[in-house]
Amino acid sequence: MAWRPHENLISGELDNSVLGKVTGWLRFVGTKEVVKLDLAGDFHRDIRGTKVRLRNPNPTQDSDRAKYLDGFSPMQTGNVGDMTAGLPPQDYVAYPYFEWYSEANGRVVLELDPEQVEVIGKPIPACESDPVSRAKQEQNMAAFLGGLAQDMGLPPERTVCVGAATASKPPKGRAGDKQPHQMMLLTKEIRRKLPPLGSQDGKGGKAVAYLKLFTPDSSWTWYATEGQEDGNDFMFFGLVEGQEKELGYFGLSELESATGPMGLHVERDLHWTPKTLAEIAPEMFAERSGP
Repeated sequence: MAWRPHENLISGELDNSVLGKVTGWLRFVGTKEVVKLDLAGDFHRDIRGTKVRLRNPNPTQDSDRAKYLDGFSPMQTGNVGDMTAGLPPQDYVAYPYFEWYSEANGRVVLELDPEQVEVIGKPIPACESDPVSRAKQEQNMAAFLGGLAQDMGLPPERTVCVGAATASKPPKGRAGDKQPHQMMLLTKEIRRKLPPLGSQDGKGGKAVAYLKLFTPDSSWTWYATEGQEDGNDFMFFGLVEGQEKELGYFGLSELESATGPMGLHVERDLHWTPKTLAEIAPEMFAERSGP
């Protein structure tokens, strides 16, 4: 449900030294021009009032991936979404995440590793500024989803997007891209946290799920308790919730290619905190008494 050009990123700089605005530039594999940004909003408190430099030492060399940004506007105007380096105070996620809502292309997200981000300057003391308004972010997302609904041909007068306590009609004109784009399902941080296959054998309901993946347009959900490289793939073990709940293996490549009934790709729950399988599916691990 967003453009996710993190593999195409070469370098860039984002500037929030003037509060209420984020400006800057980004270089990508697949764009002939430097992409410029002029957005309304602020960074999260961990970097508010600073500049950040972004760099990718290994941008994609894949010719097909280079075509990913066909149609991406060289001038990105719109609203800041969630932009954080993942530093304390962590008001959103614990790793670099840069999101904005473009008037030309809809939602754009860069998920990076900590070593790819350099913070320039000192942020405004956290005690002197408020966290980013979640109500405002819900309105941004509602407007974006409304744009997607219009792209799918739903009548505007019948489209209302609800987020928590907010509801909004989609804006006139194009607010979202016409095709879903792939989210990074396995970050380096999660890769480090996941224990290897077989390491939680015998724990039953006490096994811990470190990763939650789901299809936004259906009920399929995957909870990974273990994982490791398997040739050119990455193999997980955990709880799969689809037509029924069961334990089993599932591969990263399989999830990356899967789509739901509306064509949306599998996504990662950004707010997931590790839980035991017994907490997720207590009915599967309830102690049985009697014969």
